[in-house]
Amino acid sequence: MPRSSRTTRRARPTSLVTAFAAVAALATAAALATGGVATAAPGVVTDVPQVVQLGDSYSAGNGTGTYEERSCYRSPDNYGSQVAASIGARYTDAACSGGVVADILEPRELGDAFARTATYSIDPARHPDRRAEWLRRAQTARLCGVPAQPDFSYTYSFVAGVGVNSLYTGTVSCQLVTRPQIDSVTPDTDLVFLTIGGNDIGFSTIVVNCLTLRDPSSCRQSLEAASAKAPEMVDRTKDALRAVVARSGGQAQVYLLSYPFLANTESYAIPEVAPVYDAGRALNDLQRLGDDLQARGIAELNAETGPDRYHFVDTVKAAWGGRVHGLDPHVVADNSTAWLVPVGTPGRDVAEFVHPTQPGWDATTRALRVAVTG
Repeated sequence: MPRSSRTTRRARPTSLVTAFAAVAALATAAALATGGVATAAPGVVTDVPQVVQLGDSYSAGNGTGTYEERSCYRSPDNYGSQVAASIGARYTDAACSGGVVADILEPRELGDAFARTATYSIDPARHPDRRAEWLRRAQTARLCGVPAQPDFSYTYSFVAGVGVNSLYTGTVSCQLVTRPQIDSVTPDTDLVFLTIGGNDIGFSTIVVNCLTLRDPSSCRQSLEAASAKAPEMVDRTKDALRAVVARSGGQAQVYLLSYPFLANTESYAIPEVAPVYDAGRALNDLQRLGDDLQARGIAELNAETGPDRYHFVDTVKAAWGGRVHGLDPHVVADNSTAWLVPVGTPGRDVAEFVHPTQPGWDATTRALRVAVTG
């Protein structure tokens, strides 16, 4: 059937989800009444919601242990995938481990470049520029490999080449690149989910200095630097989210999620043998500051466009039980109830440390599902 108008198709996510549930109910009732195949009533919208996931590792899936690939650590068990499945939506995951706000709008190099060498028979009489022909063949043969995701590609940079008679041996530098995350947003996008900002203010540095090395001076510097960077990070986030909604034709609803508490205690002084700095309180204060600034940013965006275009899901921490399932920051710690992967956990990648285990992802899923469906 013809697609309905954009105005009819979208109002608010709660009405969107309710509308699709109603369509399913109507189709089922019609099938039962006629004994035939379920079909939608005339004039009823039947196209399914379109969900796009953007952001960093707390959206991609780090910590789940189930990954489609290990460059962005995208997981079929992350919160976005679960919520999309629960509302019968089509789902596109463009989130990426290590993501920063700039990655929403710009391409990003993933990992280090590596070299590949190959030899092709290239007739110099037919191909005077044998270097160009070699590079063409290398790309056609996918010498650098086949990208693991549809938004991944390799850039080929010629390094060196030498010809002997009709044979030409060349070496290329291969760099894996992901497209700007916003490229996954289209005028068909209904809902956009993301977490962003933690890496912009130094998440990994904070983890190392405050939860691993536990150095009071370095920890203080990291947390103070993060607090200073937070307002600018939120301003950049607002610019990126405006661009996301514009890319959707002004139709998408955007859900920015908060992060869970990292530590399971309000106060934790370091070093433990002779405490001089309350790293726990400073870390919690930083997380509260981040929530306050992001909530304010979302409110400012809604003031520009009208209410309910942008949403800040501040219930993630509550869904996690507050600090209950954060990490125990002590040197000798009991993290049996933690929903974050402790630093140094055997069998886990470094990129998984201090990221949600599956119970944590499930808790975030519950918070978002309530926010989306009401």
